[in-house]
Amino acid sequence: MTQVTPLPAWQELRDLVTEGRTAELADRVIALDEAERPEVARRLPAFLKELRSLAGRAASERWESLDEGESMSWDETIPGVFAGFGMSLRIVGAGTITGPAAAATWLGRREFDPRWSAPQDPADLVRVILSRPAGWRADVVGRLAGRIRTSGDALVPLVLALLRACGGVPAEHDPLVVGWLSAGVVADDPLLAPLLPRIFEAEGVGRALREERLEPAPSPWLSRMRELLASGQVSRGELLDGCVSRFLRGGDAVDLRFFVRLHTLIDPVPQEAAARARDYLRLLPSAPGTVAELALTQVRRTGPHDPAEVAEAIGALAFRPEAKLARAGLSWLEEEVRQAPGRAADLAPALTTAFAHASYEVQGRAAALALRHAAAFGGCAAEISGAIPMLPGALGARVAAVFGGEAAPEETPEPFTPAALPAVAAPGPFPAAGPVTETPYRWREYERWLADFVEQAGKDRAALRGQLASAFRVADPYLYEMQPWRGPGWWISALATEVIAPGTDPGVPDPEPVDPWEGASFSVRVIPISAEEALEDSETEPADSGGDASEDDDEEGEPQRAFGDLPEHVREEIFQQLQKIGVAGERIAAMRDGLPLPPPAPSEPDFRVGISYIGPGPLFGKPEPPDPAVELRRRRRLPEAQVMSPPDMFLLHRLSEVYVALREGTLPPLLLATPTVTNGRLDPGVLVDRLETCAAAGVEPLAADLQQALLRLPRGAHPDAAERAARVGSQAATQAAAWLAGGGLPDPEAGLKWGYMEGVTDYLFEEREPSPGVAYVRLVPVLRAEPTGHDLIDELLREPRSWRWDGHGESMDWWPAVLPSHREVVAVNYLPHLLYQWNHAGVYPPYLEALCQADGPVGDATAIALAYFLSTDAERGVPLLLRMAARGDLPAAAVGRQLTHLIRRAGHQTRPVVAALAVAAREGAYEQVWEILRAMLPGLLPGEGERPNVTHTEAVTLAADVATWAKAGGEVPATVSAYAVSKRTSRFARECRRLRTQLT
Repeated sequence: MTQVTPLPAWQELRDLVTEGRTAELADRVIALDEAERPEVARRLPAFLKELRSLAGRAASERWESLDEGESMSWDETIPGVFAGFGMSLRIVGAGTITGPAAAATWLGRREFDPRWSAPQDPADLVRVILSRPAGWRADVVGRLAGRIRTSGDALVPLVLALLRACGGVPAEHDPLVVGWLSAGVVADDPLLAPLLPRIFEAEGVGRALREERLEPAPSPWLSRMRELLASGQVSRGELLDGCVSRFLRGGDAVDLRFFVRLHTLIDPVPQEAAARARDYLRLLPSAPGTVAELALTQVRRTGPHDPAEVAEAIGALAFRPEAKLARAGLSWLEEEVRQAPGRAADLAPALTTAFAHASYEVQGRAAALALRHAAAFGGCAAEISGAIPMLPGALGARVAAVFGGEAAPEETPEPFTPAALPAVAAPGPFPAAGPVTETPYRWREYERWLADFVEQAGKDRAALRGQLASAFRVADPYLYEMQPWRGPGWWISALATEVIAPGTDPGVPDPEPVDPWEGASFSVRVIPISAEEALEDSETEPADSGGDASEDDDEEGEPQRAFGDLPEHVREEIFQQLQKIGVAGERIAAMRDGLPLPPPAPSEPDFRVGISYIGPGPLFGKPEPPDPAVELRRRRRLPEAQVMSPPDMFLLHRLSEVYVALREGTLPPLLLATPTVTNGRLDPGVLVDRLETCAAAGVEPLAADLQQALLRLPRGAHPDAAERAARVGSQAATQAAAWLAGGGLPDPEAGLKWGYMEGVTDYLFEEREPSPGVAYVRLVPVLRAEPTGHDLIDELLREPRSWRWDGHGESMDWWPAVLPSHREVVAVNYLPHLLYQWNHAGVYPPYLEALCQADGPVGDATAIALAYFLSTDAERGVPLLLRMAARGDLPAAAVGRQLTHLIRRAGHQTRPVVAALAVAAREGAYEQVWEILRAMLPGLLPGEGERPNVTHTEAVTLAADVATWAKAGGEVPATVSAYAVSKRTSRFARECRRLRTQLT
């Protein structure tokens, strides 16, 4: 049998590849002889499969070693591990594969450099490729360049490095040019000369460089262009011709933004502009606005131009939708007419084109121009009079009086007939009792299930067991391993299981023993001291220091182990250092074992022990005992209050006490808090009836159940029910009587503040405005309530945190029924969940519908919830607004303020808000919409340094319409007044005047 001897070079290369030693690998590959190269190349495919298997095993082992909650990084996954071999495999292939096509295919394998892997330095690979024949490497580089598909392609760094090292540039390939630009500016780049001319032709260059800016300072490529111009490496004419040719090729404003800025940087002189005047004229009709403005500027700097071309250019400008360009065209037209009145006939078509412009300001300027130069345009009267109907009625009438013709009739707004606000039905009765079946889903089903469960558990446990056994066939195997139980479903499952199979719950196990020194860090230093220092130490040493066992033992005469409160390794370190400074071995042994200390020798030093300690507990003395309340929560499978939203924690207390009472056999005959109305409210008389039932059975109601019942009572005092409750005689009835007589829960102070994070610091908008670029804003809940004496109610009314975690917001649909008479408190608890809902528990329209059906005052917290849906989901937000308007409890001014904040601070769009308010106004809420807009306008309209845009115009137009419908009057917003008294003729200014006229 023939034995195959491994190729020595191959084994060496294998080791270098697996160890990632690319520099040594490149040297070894370059040193291969002509016999070794093909043999190594032949082995590469099998080696590739071997490395894939190796990556799979490494990733699998890492996966199995993960601790609970730990995740794998990208580098630890199979593609990530394999990518670690990518550069080494490329080096070997580049130095051994003979055919250029096969080599390019090998080097371009995507698995060697996947999308998510870190960039790899190609320097060693470039060295290997440079060692190959010139024709081979030119062919390979050209093939690799052709494989580039996008500017972010993983091949771009390698191809650029090879082109710079090898010289030459492959055939034209647009992604290569875009990739070169996207990679950034390189000093003394040899690719600059061959690739720079291609930037004006390659597709995608404009998108890649769209963020390049001239202000406040030129960004990298524009700065490089300025340097090239200053040094004469590139001619001004070359760059100007490139920009103009790129403009003529077409594209949108984003594609051409860089070239516009480059043209601005060049700043052509009049002679340069004149040489390209015809091209600039060709850009006026259809180029993007920024390009057309640039072209118009250059055309106006030169001249004279051919009259026919001028007339064509002015006509093109008058036809453009941009009012700025149309106005510029009219200004040019007027100059031409003044200079040569005889050419008015050639310019009349441009004038009549402007009559039909969408901008009222352009139409007004065209009409004024026609009237000022009526003599020049006299010969074109028929053409002008024929276009007069395109002007608004008032403007057309003025022009018709001079040129003849008939003006369009004045538009009269359609009479507004308000729709009736929707009728709002009163909440219906709560569903009647029924059999206890499957796990509930919505809050009403949960409440009904709990009430029926408790009643049937007391009346007929066997029948209840039969009902539950059919619905809960298999108990959740992980139920008792889960702690705490954060969701209602866990508690329902536990209640059902306890009835089906009593005693199944093994209880919460005792906590695992905790090493008090886990995570602690110690540093020990023992130093000899003088007798005087030792005397001072003995006078100041605390009794519980755990220090040196002295001859002065306590009264009982029992010596203690020295440093006995410390870990053994720390004690041993102390004893070793004691030995080094000369403390006798027998004394050290006595300290270690807690034996009586022999007297020190005359030459033996006194000493001081210093310990530096970082750890979770005190260095000496006993740690704080566990909090009994914390331990009680743990044993009842309740989470800590800070990890849950307050309403959710309140619900869990209710569920927990039912479960505890079931296991202990102390369930009452019924629950007090089951609502009598579908919005969560409870009839006072029914509460007293239930208290009487419990008293007759000799059972006190459950504590959390009683507190929930009190919160569900209608607002105000209920003297008749209070008198009845006082006669019941139970402790719960006495508490209920006091609550009923005293008017219930006083309205807490509830609301919100707007805040944001800048760096690592939280701020409020009312304290300081954020710096530019701050994107993450938050809603800070405000909730302050006087103590009620009921522990769970007081815990429920604690101020929510402005941040939320995964445990928060478990049962938000239930919350309005927890506090049906204090909906603003519920809305405050919704605030942390409102703005950023992706991948978290969020606030949905049905929750706000429930608040609409609830009772109590409303303020900014409810207002921002409604404002949010008006901004993001108008189809569902508008009906909510209409419902609250119909009930008469819409906080309109607060909604307006919060809508402005959402737009100004949270980046919401204005147009959807205006559209939603317009729908609501036409559906009958026009008076409320006016109040919303009145509150919005001061913060929404353009401030100092801002110019009105189309959304501002739409908002003022709607405000003027709605104010007219509502016959509103009163103070005029300052911005509206400023534009109303100005001489501007824009639509925004006209609508401001209309609104001002209505209000005054």
